[in-house]
Amino acid sequence: MTNTSTDNLSPHAAGPRLLARLTAPLRQAGWTENELWYEETDDDDEEPGILPAYVELSRSNFHISASWDPSSARLTVDDPTEGWDWDDGLPPLCPLDEPLTIELSAHPTQAAKAETARRAFAEAGLLDATRIHLPENAKALRHDLVLLLWADTIHSAISRHRSGADGTEPIKALGEDFSWRMGAGLRAYPLIVPDPVPSAAARGIAEWCWRRESDVENWHFKIDDISMARSNIAATRAVLPHVHPDGVDWPAVRLALTAPGRRLADGQLLADVFEEGWTPILASVHRQIDLWQQADETLGPDATLRMLSLHGSRTESVGEWWGSGWYESAVRRAVARATSDGSLPAAVPAVFPDAEHLADVAAGYPDLLDDDTFSWITKAVFKEQMLLQEARLPVPPAMTFQDWAAHDLLDILQPGPEEDENSGTPDPGAAD
Repeated sequence: MTNTSTDNLSPHAAGPRLLARLTAPLRQAGWTENELWYEETDDDDEEPGILPAYVELSRSNFHISASWDPSSARLTVDDPTEGWDWDDGLPPLCPLDEPLTIELSAHPTQAAKAETARRAFAEAGLLDATRIHLPENAKALRHDLVLLLWADTIHSAISRHRSGADGTEPIKALGEDFSWRMGAGLRAYPLIVPDPVPSAAARGIAEWCWRRESDVENWHFKIDDISMARSNIAATRAVLPHVHPDGVDWPAVRLALTAPGRRLADGQLLADVFEEGWTPILASVHRQIDLWQQADETLGPDATLRMLSLHGSRTESVGEWWGSGWYESAVRRAVARATSDGSLPAAVPAVFPDAEHLADVAAGYPDLLDDDTFSWITKAVFKEQMLLQEARLPVPPAMTFQDWAAHDLLDILQPGPEEDENSGTPDPGAAD
């Protein structure tokens, strides 16, 4: 068993070790460490305890810093990019509109501190793909910004894999429907950055290879909406262990989605649920996995992971749904709101006398809830979405594109670049 305690470490090692544990969810969401710093001391007469530590992390030209202050037990996530230079493409940006301060003094154990930090990251949108909201003075940038996002993320990943060649022909070879769906991700608003987020990519696989592009919809009459939601969660959960920051293990994904013994959380065999539809469903799942394996081989694992993250961040079935930081945060708000105003379903308190326990189960394992409670959770999450939209807040969370960046990009990009034909970019306006 690995000992993660900092009790026996030097003050110099303990600070970075604790900071690494607190920020581990960010690395799991595709953020990579750029710089680690901790405070030095020359005082040999006094044991200083755990010293402050600082780390910078990046993802798709978006940057954050995380600093740990042991004296106040405070973790602060902030923008490290002030004064950074940039030449072309997107400027270095921070995905937060303001610093995120997480108070951890009330949590005595490292495990409690780490869980509190993870929930704060989820609520701030840092565990999902970054989204960008454009202010009025930057609305004219939308098309050009989409092209820049594609060029800086997917196109550059394809170019690296293909030793400098672009992805125009291999993307065309994947078919018009493939390009249309990539374009749909680019058309989404707030803008979605094609980040390499394993959890989002897993939702993309579940949505594309199971829920929408397979033959499942043709057999929906065999299964009610709640059971279908359970099957979507089961598919995502089956895929998730096989999606990593460096790519997708497609043979494992294939086995996970086509195993004869696949079951819903309540124990039902999917083969029994879909009956004669199960065989054509399996054949269609194999076809879609074949398509994505072709994409992986011709475009590269990094580009494929980013495209799946883009797709898994916008789909109506999964994009704003189970497995995302947005969904978890919305569930916790919904349960807290209903507990406060007394609007929980009458049967729920008897099963979950502790509202925090209900929130934990509903956020992590809603498919284990009974039909009525699962249905209520689904409606409550939708209500949370509507409340945010009525308040003119983005759903899920989105950063606001900074005025200085908009001003500089408008100066650089007007007249806008004509890159659609030579960058392997699905036209974001093709299906409008």
